[in-house]
Amino acid sequence: MIGAEMKYGALSAKVHALYGKRLRTADFARLAAMKDPAEILNDLRQQPGWSRALTQAAPDDWSYVGRVEVENALWEELRLEYQALSHYVPREDRALMQFMVRMAERTALLTALRDLKAGRVSADGETRVPGILLHSRVDYAALSRCVSYDQLLAAARGSIYYPALAHLRPAPGGSLPDYTITECLLRTAYYSHMYRIVRQQYDGPVRKILLRALGEQVDLLNIIHILRLKTYFPATPREDYLSILYPFHYRLKPELARRLCGAADAGEVFHLLEDTPYRDCFQGVQVRDVEDYYSRAIYLFNRHQLVAGPACVHTAMAYLDLKEAEMRVLVNIIESVKYAVPYHASMAELVGS
Repeated sequence: MIGAEMKYGALSAKVHALYGKRLRTADFARLAAMKDPAEILNDLRQQPGWSRALTQAAPDDWSYVGRVEVENALWEELRLEYQALSHYVPREDRALMQFMVRMAERTALLTALRDLKAGRVSADGETRVPGILLHSRVDYAALSRCVSYDQLLAAARGSIYYPALAHLRPAPGGSLPDYTITECLLRTAYYSHMYRIVRQQYDGPVRKILLRALGEQVDLLNIIHILRLKTYFPATPREDYLSILYPFHYRLKPELARRLCGAADAGEVFHLLEDTPYRDCFQGVQVRDVEDYYSRAIYLFNRHQLVAGPACVHTAMAYLDLKEAEMRVLVNIIESVKYAVPYHASMAELVGS
């Protein structure tokens, strides 16, 4: 324990200093009561947890800034904090700490595929590579200019996603791969990569924490997949359910997953979950709300690890997840003000508590 405190003391101190700058419930309520998004963004310039990126991105008038620009400005703060924390991570943890780069690569690849499928392609113009992808294994500049699947595949060469994308390569003259299937395979590639690092490089309590962090994410995502299929695609054959689930498990053992897939409907899935470790995550929940409960469960786990867990690389990973949750609350509030609709106050209360 003393060794861990010495090794991760600076990282832990930095994380807790950043966490102390988070917005609170009263801040979210105040922002949600404002009259327009420009007022919110100008207020956030004064908040220590968000001022840096919003000041750097500052346009002459926030009133004319769209949703994409707002989200990019907020993401930039998350990227800046990620890069700052990476300097405090010991060398042996750096492969795992690259998790945000791997996720950014996946997002970029899926965005490129979506644009290809929609016919939104452009081979001209200069492309500004996002800071988090400057040292990426994906050629982002080439990816942003790709006009075919082969060019997308070439841009991904050397990344953890290349084998999955190569597997989906269409035959000459064939149609582009299905977006949902591609997303599932790329997420599987991501989790396979993360599991491999954890099992090869970690042991003891840290290994246990990391495997739980990954395992609970995958378990809950698999449950959500099953609930959605039962609700929106009830005629889907059972074997098709199993083919889209992530091939990992933590407390959702394979036999239980098969039983959930074989349930008659979503109601029976909820009933079966009552006898599992995840009963509290889905108690009294409607299918349309399951993603909110997933977010809450992951948030609570990471907050507990940040506040009460041992100092280790996951301290930084947990904080970045909490920061992303705060960012998503802000995006929701900005959209609610812009379109005059209620915001998700329950998540704001959790994040601001």
